[in-house]
Parts: sequence; structure tokens; C-alpha cells
Amino acid sequence: MMKTLQKIALVVGCLSLAVVGSSSRYTGREVALAAVGRYNNQTALTSPFQLLQVTAVKTQTRSHRTMYEVKFLIMETMCNQDGVVMDVSNCPFKENGVKMKCVTRAVQSGSPTQLRFHALQCHQVPEQIDVPVLGRQQGHR
Repeated sequence: MMKTLQKIALVVGCLSLAVVGSSSRYTGREVALAAVGRYNNQTALTSPFQLLQVTAVKTQTRSHRTMYEVKFLIMETMCNQDGVVMDVSNCPFKENGVKMKCVTRAVQSGSPTQLRFHALQCHQVPEQIDVPVLGRQQGHR
């Protein structure tokens, strides 16, 4: 009887680890895209911004939560927002549009689909700096 209980405990333990290990974590790009959507919705803009490039990603996992710090670049698009929440993924970048360097901190806890933002800061990039559009050139979205 004791050996049977030990085997059951071992199987349940392995299954628990498999479920925890397979819980979906966000990629840096997914966190950045969610942050850009949040920025576009919370800021009074005439032209929304679109993700240009993810430049750095730090993740840290503690117990049942994952913390993200993602640095990325965004650029102004040619789409007109007019206060309407919209999908900007198909909006072309504005020629000589404003470029912003951003950093966001977010935590994923509890539900694997729940992401809470604790900070989002963006600062305009000086015009003389030309930022390559690596994600677009490689066909990443």
C-alpha cells in the first residue's frame, strides 16, 4: 500500500511540474506589443505608434510569477487614431515620424494570460539617430 501511494505521489508530482513548466510565458516582443497598445490607448495621440524593434529583454521568475523588463523602440504611424482603439499592425510608418525609446516593467502572475504593467516610460529619440528597422526587414511581426 505504501509503495502504491509513493508511486501515485511521484506521478502527481511529475504531472504538476509538467503543467507548471508548460505554463505560457510571454516573449519580450509580446510584452512590448501589449505595452505599445497600452501607450496608444492611454495617450492623446493623433497618430498611433507601432513597435519598431525590441532592444533588450530581462525576465525573472519567482515562485508563480514572471517579471519582465523590456526595452523597445516605437515609431509614429500614418494611421489616424481619432480616439478610436485600433489595430495598428498594418499601419505604415510615417516618413520622418517620431521615434521613441521605451521601457516597460510587467508581471505575469496567477493566470498565464494575465499581464500587469507597473511602469511604461517613453522618451523621444533625437532626430539625428537613425534606427534600423530590423524587425520589418526580417519579416517579423
